[in-house]
Amino acid sequence: MERSIPYDVVIVGSGGGGLRAAISAAESGAKVLIVAKGKINRSGSTLLAGANLSADIACDGRSLYEMGLSEWNKDDSKDKFFEDVCHEGFYLGNQRLVRRFVDDAPDRIRELMDWGMEVLGLEGERGISVFGSAILDSLFRRVRELGIPYVENTVFTDLVVENGAVAGCTCVDLLSGDIRYIPAKAVVLATGGSHGIFRNNSGPSDCCGEGPAAALRAGAELIDMEMISFCPAVILYPEMYKGNILPYIMNTTGYGQFINKYGKTFTQRYLSPRVEALALDTEWNKMLLSYVMQKEINSRRCNRYGGVYYTLALSPQELREELYNDLPSLAKGIYGDIMEIFHSGRCVTCAPFAHYFEGGVRVDENMAASLPGLFGAGECTGGMFGANRVSAATTEMLVEGNIAGASAAAYARDAVPGQASEAHLKELEDALLLPFRTTGGPSPVELRQELQDITGSCLSVLRTQEKLDKGLERIGQLREALGRASLAAQTRKYNREWLDYLQLRNGVVTAGATILAASLRKESRGVHVREDCCYTDNVQYLKNLVVTDCQGGTRWEEPVHTAVRPEPVRRDYIPYVEEVIEKLS
Repeated sequence: MERSIPYDVVIVGSGGGGLRAAISAAESGAKVLIVAKGKINRSGSTLLAGANLSADIACDGRSLYEMGLSEWNKDDSKDKFFEDVCHEGFYLGNQRLVRRFVDDAPDRIRELMDWGMEVLGLEGERGISVFGSAILDSLFRRVRELGIPYVENTVFTDLVVENGAVAGCTCVDLLSGDIRYIPAKAVVLATGGSHGIFRNNSGPSDCCGEGPAAALRAGAELIDMEMISFCPAVILYPEMYKGNILPYIMNTTGYGQFINKYGKTFTQRYLSPRVEALALDTEWNKMLLSYVMQKEINSRRCNRYGGVYYTLALSPQELREELYNDLPSLAKGIYGDIMEIFHSGRCVTCAPFAHYFEGGVRVDENMAASLPGLFGAGECTGGMFGANRVSAATTEMLVEGNIAGASAAAYARDAVPGQASEAHLKELEDALLLPFRTTGGPSPVELRQELQDITGSCLSVLRTQEKLDKGLERIGQLREALGRASLAAQTRKYNREWLDYLQLRNGVVTAGATILAASLRKESRGVHVREDCCYTDNVQYLKNLVVTDCQGGTRWEEPVHTAVRPEPVRRDYIPYVEEVIEKLS
């Protein structure tokens, strides 16, 4: 295994969270390296934010007013924003994290504008509309100004731990196939979500849960893994556009409607008029619309493709003009191709796809994990949004990235440089090269399909104990099969099968922790909906579920409540959702 020169802080991930962490670590005086799986500012989830049509960065309305961006909500406050995020997460969120989120958000917006980010307009009462690419470009300009080094096309594989603390990480150079150890006093994980463990997902499939999996293997803890938001209006058919979230963007903007195979709307079948309006016209649509769409899909009213139809009225001509005025990018590229479907009088089939992961590495308000020297930022962490994310993930990655980088640099100033032993590095290397030493075993490609079959069957929007128990059994079998995996090609230079194996090592761990957590939470809370336990129970389950190790160790933990505390009640799921909505400012 090659050894790199040592660094104070290694940032794993080059999306918004990773770049922002690198900036604050470097500004704090640390020697920093960014590890990017693909191109430095063009890989990961940030680029896909808002489908690059209309992403949002959020803060309280008063701060937007003071920045001269909006007068819509100038009577808003950080305290109101704080309370809303606590309610929206159904009281599982760590309120110390939430407080830092709302307090720091305005500064993160101001600095991005100072660094050249273009603001396209407003997004609701607490957000500004931007391109995901504009966020990355602004951050990367600052990275270059600071002269922060980075490596591209490099896959993070493991955290290296010596004497109970982080001593760096190991990576694989995709182009050469070389395995490299990067010594570091601290590591910041900014690896994004776990989209790749799902066949139907709305994010980058190379985000495979490597952050949570590597953290758990190294001795850190995970939290709220059962909480997964689905994007409700993702194209399922035509196949060539599968995974595109354009219908979701248009519906959130106010255009189009969903109908079943009989041409009838159906949201009113499951929701009260008040909640139905939220499901169709606000950020609450992810949770609420996913719920009702899955209910309709599971009935005999779904269409022949296994989803529901999204239709778009383009007549009279003025409606078409309004749409293109609001979303001018619809005339270009793949969006223009999809729009031709609607122009021809046809529609698309939509279904809920895995979209955002509330759970992840358990961190405190300084973004520090339970393992000394490990920090996290963005979607790979858990604990802030609790059981539902309504506010912007872009704000989360910026706020948490800034804190994580500064915290890692502060830790590194006092830390003794760690150097991994040859024995430990040999053990890690052997695990990565295992499929090269095996013959006649299953292909990682086949095993990846099996993993996605498992998650699709038991981790959908609506879950049951029977399906989750079966999923745990199959994950155990998959873990055993992965130990027998073999490769068709023996080269290590950009070996796609080997890359699948490296990602599966993480995906199996992350999926296993998620299924386990979903099976243990025997209630429905936020985005976690159990058809066999369709009630929210604040008496028994108003607790965070912490996964402590790869062997299935767990514990329940009281959530961190500093200000907002719910009543100890047990209510049917939808009535309790309505009760929470009533509390929003």
